[in-house]
Amino acid sequence: MVSVKRKAAPSVGTPAKKRVEAFKDPYIDDEGSEDDDSISEDEASAEGGDFVEESDDESEKEAENVEGGEDDDAMSVTGHPKSTVSSKSLYKPPTNDEIQQLKETSDLFKSNLFKLQTDELLSEVRTNPTKTTTLEKALRSVKTILDSLLDIPDLSVSEATSGLLNEGIRVPYPDPAPPSDAQYKLAFKKPTKVFVVGSYLVRTAAKQPNGVNVDMAVQMPDELFQQKDHVNYRYFYKRAYYLALLAAEINKRRSELGLTLEFEAFQGDRRRPVLVLRSTGKVSEYDFSRTGFYIRIFPTVSQSVFPVSKLAPARNNVRPAVIHASTHDQTPTPRYNAALLQDTGLVAHMNLLHHHATTCAGFRDACMLSKVWLYQRGFNGLSGGFNGFLFAMIIGYLLRVNDKFGNRLLQNSFSSFQLFKVTMQFLATHDFGRDPIFMTADGKPIADTEFGVDSFKSQYDVVIVDPSGRINLAARMTAADLDELQYEARRSLQMLSDNETDHFEALFLKKVDLPRIKYDNIARIDAIERNPSVYTPAIALDFPSIHDFLAGFIPRLLKKALAKRIRLACVRSERLPSWNCDQEPHTHEKLKTSMHLGLILDPEVSITVVEHGPAAEDTEACEAFRQLWGDKSELRRFKDGSILESVVFDCDGTLEQRALIVGRMVGYLLHHHLGLVPKEDLHYWAGQLNKFLRAPGIEMQVPSFQGVMEDFNQFAKDIRRLDGVPLTINQVVPASDGLRYTSVFIPQPRMDDAEASVEAYRPYYPPLDVVLELEGSGKWPDDITAIELTKRALYLKIAEMFMQQHPGSRAVVSTGRGRHRLDNGALEVTTAMGYTFRCVIHVDREGALLERAIQNPTTPSSEVEALTIAKAAYDHTFVRVPFVSTRIQNLCLRYPFLPQTIRLVKRWLAAHLLSTQITDEAIELICCKVFVDSEAFEAPASGWVGFLRVLDLFKNWDWKRECMIVELEKGSLTVEKRNRIADTFRKERGLGTDGPLKLKPVMWLATEPDTESRWWTWDKPTAVIVERIRHLAVATLQHVEDVVYGNITETSLSKVFVAPPKGYDMLIRLHPARLTRFRESLSYDPESAELKAKYKNLLQVKDAELALLSHIDPAELYLEELQSAFGDVALFFHDRYGGDVIGVVWNPKATVTQSWKVNLHYNAEAVMSESEQKNGASKKKKQAWTVRPNFAAMAAEMERLGTGLVHSIDVITHKA
Repeated sequence: MVSVKRKAAPSVGTPAKKRVEAFKDPYIDDEGSEDDDSISEDEASAEGGDFVEESDDESEKEAENVEGGEDDDAMSVTGHPKSTVSSKSLYKPPTNDEIQQLKETSDLFKSNLFKLQTDELLSEVRTNPTKTTTLEKALRSVKTILDSLLDIPDLSVSEATSGLLNEGIRVPYPDPAPPSDAQYKLAFKKPTKVFVVGSYLVRTAAKQPNGVNVDMAVQMPDELFQQKDHVNYRYFYKRAYYLALLAAEINKRRSELGLTLEFEAFQGDRRRPVLVLRSTGKVSEYDFSRTGFYIRIFPTVSQSVFPVSKLAPARNNVRPAVIHASTHDQTPTPRYNAALLQDTGLVAHMNLLHHHATTCAGFRDACMLSKVWLYQRGFNGLSGGFNGFLFAMIIGYLLRVNDKFGNRLLQNSFSSFQLFKVTMQFLATHDFGRDPIFMTADGKPIADTEFGVDSFKSQYDVVIVDPSGRINLAARMTAADLDELQYEARRSLQMLSDNETDHFEALFLKKVDLPRIKYDNIARIDAIERNPSVYTPAIALDFPSIHDFLAGFIPRLLKKALAKRIRLACVRSERLPSWNCDQEPHTHEKLKTSMHLGLILDPEVSITVVEHGPAAEDTEACEAFRQLWGDKSELRRFKDGSILESVVFDCDGTLEQRALIVGRMVGYLLHHHLGLVPKEDLHYWAGQLNKFLRAPGIEMQVPSFQGVMEDFNQFAKDIRRLDGVPLTINQVVPASDGLRYTSVFIPQPRMDDAEASVEAYRPYYPPLDVVLELEGSGKWPDDITAIELTKRALYLKIAEMFMQQHPGSRAVVSTGRGRHRLDNGALEVTTAMGYTFRCVIHVDREGALLERAIQNPTTPSSEVEALTIAKAAYDHTFVRVPFVSTRIQNLCLRYPFLPQTIRLVKRWLAAHLLSTQITDEAIELICCKVFVDSEAFEAPASGWVGFLRVLDLFKNWDWKRECMIVELEKGSLTVEKRNRIADTFRKERGLGTDGPLKLKPVMWLATEPDTESRWWTWDKPTAVIVERIRHLAVATLQHVEDVVYGNITETSLSKVFVAPPKGYDMLIRLHPARLTRFRESLSYDPESAELKAKYKNLLQVKDAELALLSHIDPAELYLEELQSAFGDVALFFHDRYGGDVIGVVWNPKATVTQSWKVNLHYNAEAVMSESEQKNGASKKKKQAWTVRPNFAAMAAEMERLGTGLVHSIDVITHKA
């Protein structure tokens, strides 16, 4: 049940009714005249004056009190419950309003929490009309200035321009600027009307980080324009001059009003500049700087000033001579025509939205929800794409017009969330190309054929025609903008329809338009110096900016050529910045603005080598295909007998190389059609991180995991079929990251002796762990030691039988290292292919015996500790690792780029010396989260974006207050299970209590069998390590963004895999020549004289020792010794992949002085005062000694433990 505030039913009586009746809109009321396009005086008065709307709070409160006068339990006018409440009212049945609210919550919202979150969001983004006093004063003052302007007689273009320039105002003419010898004149007359329009007046404005605009329309008198001013930019020149004069007058009083003035291209359209006024905060009376508002002034014109038929989509209104083009082809200029028409509709559109706001109670909140959703996805309208105004107009369209089946999708009685969700569904599913939107009364185009369906469809990518039937509100939207809008709408609709998971944050709170984490591949296209052949003079008539043209052309080209490979192609660029009124207007060409191309790929189709074209019989389609692909296109016969035009991009067949095919195709297409040169004009990011997944000093014999997986499958078959083994091996379970596709380096077969002698090097070959499941038997002994000895006997027998039955293989039995009761050896089998598998036998009885012994009260406490360690090792080896290995292996097969993502994250963490601070399994599960629960995104289709999304997860994860739930098997975590995990987390963390948070484990990572995060993160990482990872992720993401945006060179990308030598107390430097994995290090230098000489000498002296060393990792063994001896007093940081440095950080708790006691676990020295040092310590015999860690002695002991391996120790802090 949802909590309900009991109050009087909202008034639907006289006040609201009067407001509706007073409203006359030409699009709604048949009797409305065409000129009656503003709110009536009575209504304007009711809404707060002649140009500023104010909330009618008193009348609403009064009506509420009248309705609730007899209700004992009604709310007071302040919104708080009355102090005295009748006991009867506590048990009164719910009112109709409350029942409706409860029903809405259960039917529409997935949970009470989702509704509460939505209500809270709306309260946060809703503007407060009681805090706009200074803003309204500023608006009134600006209006007074504009109403008092004097007429200026006709002037030539040069006179008008120079006159304003003398006043410090440069006229923001569009490009091309008017000729100085133009025959027409520029003049100024007092505005016909000055009024506020837009979302502020309709009360649909939503707070945004970049501020909230308050739009003021200034209608220019009709007498300023001549009959043909709609041609050749003459209207836009006069408009720019008019706006400049407004700026000049306001500029004279800017100090008095405390304002700054700037020009801005409205929605990126240089034809339609607006004047932007911001408060400086220096004049308290007009200081609205803290409200987040800014004022935009729009010059407008009446609907009757120009013949509308002259501005039809297929009409040409820019003659070639204007741009000095040699062509005489008068191509239609639909964008130009729409820009002019849109200046005639601001008031009418505002009236329409106001009508819906007053007749539909949920309209305003629905508009605010939509603006939040759009902002988080980058649809802010600053560059002409989809925006909140279009969303609101579509809501109004769905409220007024029936669909093709005669049904009306929205009703005025719908709640704000219903309005939002249904509109989202409409955007996601509507076919805008086949069925353009006409917002007329019947939803059909007007009778004039020049404004018919075909006329609009042939000239615009997207058609959303306003209620007049003449203005395309989406004239500046490209097909790519629509594709991205519908893509995001579909993703959001899936989240809204998911009743199991709360996606509120992904829908409304998460910024999902960041290119680095949204797109699978990213490219930066530098500003084009020369116009390509596709940018013809005919196109330039309607696209004066080549930047704007390419923003639509490039996605359209790629969608045509790579339709099956890419799910979305978008072009993003920086918006045109505003400019000071005394400056030249900005253009993308002058600023040399680069564009960023983002591609979302189909993970299966995008990696195919061949692009199939049309059949040879279709000559017309073949010719189009050849024009598209140029010389790359060729006729090929395929195995099925078909003969097709096709394009082939060969590669070595590995996933890493096939993932680069789309990038190669994009580079070729843009070079062929636009002349862009890859790596000069075009910078493409997809495979730049692949080099970090190769060992710099080791030549790969096998390029993919296929070799090791095939050998493992064969080994599993061979060992299960062995003859002469007492118990049959039923199952061979992979338990190594190399067998689940997640090891940083692809497992390689062992070098033979001949290869090693040539290279003078034998690399380290980590064995691949597997678990052998035997058939059941009741003859296993009931003693743990006896079971271990029996298992060793079985190892010996299996080794003997395997080598006999499979010549060329080698099998040895290790005796273990005795780290715990179960560490008694394993069977290591090297197959004929050269891979080594380390096998351990799983006996269920062993786990039961350990559990029984631990629970036995007669077991000595010292024995219990050893048994507990053994039980933990048993669970880790035989339960946890096999479970996770098989599930992650399945996920890697399901998501092709999950392995590459995991490998990159492991390499990145290791490069920052964090290999020992977080388990491999924890890293893999965190990476899986990005794929199985991608929320606002699709699962990554490249290792590049997968890696960056994991870093983004590290950056934004509030690990103290949020648990991470990873579903390894689809559908296995129900809502109830997720809720139980969340409840357990809150309880264990101590959330909602007054006490401190309990950070055990620090990183709560839950899966299906591990709901309490005890498997992989119980002991590590620590809070310090998690924070370090977060800071590293932030720095890495910023560095990558700087590279992508061209702030730094691409070669500096390697720096994200270099650990900064900061934050350590000591650095233990190891001899690179004595590290069997040093050739895996990113700092490996093959030309190092020391390495060459020492490896050759070792090989010449004793090759057998090298062969033996290839089985061990000295750095790892040394780290184990350090951890065992100094784990209580220090943390150790190391890069397991060839790192030659070990960072040491002393435990802060161990650095303080304390009383001496037995078994301190570290070397200590006495702390004596100066007097004690002079007089000796004999006087203090009866008192406890005060000691502190002897860091110098411990450093010396660390060096002694690593004799022969340690090169030197650098002491950074004073402690040691």
